[in-house]
Amino acid sequence: MTATGGMILVKQVLPLIMAAIHHGAVKPVGSEDREELIQEATAIAARTLDSCESRGKPVSPNSLAYYAIQSLKTGRRSCGGSRQDVMSPGAALDRRVALASMDETIGQDLEQDSDITLHDCLAGHGESADQVAARRLDWPVAAERLNSRESYVVQETALDTPCVDMARKLKVSTPRVTQIKREIAGKFRQAWGEDALVDAVMVPAWQRHLRAHAERRACRAERRVA
Repeated sequence: MTATGGMILVKQVLPLIMAAIHHGAVKPVGSEDREELIQEATAIAARTLDSCESRGKPVSPNSLAYYAIQSLKTGRRSCGGSRQDVMSPGAALDRRVALASMDETIGQDLEQDSDITLHDCLAGHGESADQVAARRLDWPVAAERLNSRESYVVQETALDTPCVDMARKLKVSTPRVTQIKREIAGKFRQAWGEDALVDAVMVPAWQRHLRAHAERRACRAERRVA
């Protein structure tokens, strides 16, 4: 796009697009807002203007704004106009897909006396990929410092094996197993630093956010009942 074309886009086309969208010319689809629609229409107009300039074809600012708005109405966006993608506005306009809020209530937790949302059902409760990858990178460093007995204790601890069972297997007392765990903790601190064990048991941030969100919902429900 030439410098002249850029000035036309900013000074003449963009104000027309903003006015049209702020007056409701295009209905947002899904989570879209007006600012996002303005950006999409501007990108479409810029592409059209660049194409016209490269072919030496004159085009008016009004036409650029008009056709950009019409493209949005039909479900086209700057990234494409496929109506087969379930995330595309075109598929939503065709009523082939429907968006649902992650906060939508789909049931009741009778034990906790709270709502169950899509957040609760879809969120994974196991280890995240970054935790698994970090353990694979860090574990060989620490494993070099452990003997066979200590390696056994670590593996069984990860499986929640009671200390009594580990003591029976190792033919030692239960307090001795506890002492071995303390020795292992010391070696881990040497390998990874003083905060290593704190980081290992820390709940991931995304899980804390979900938990806080659920607690806020419960508080709101209690206030409505009161």
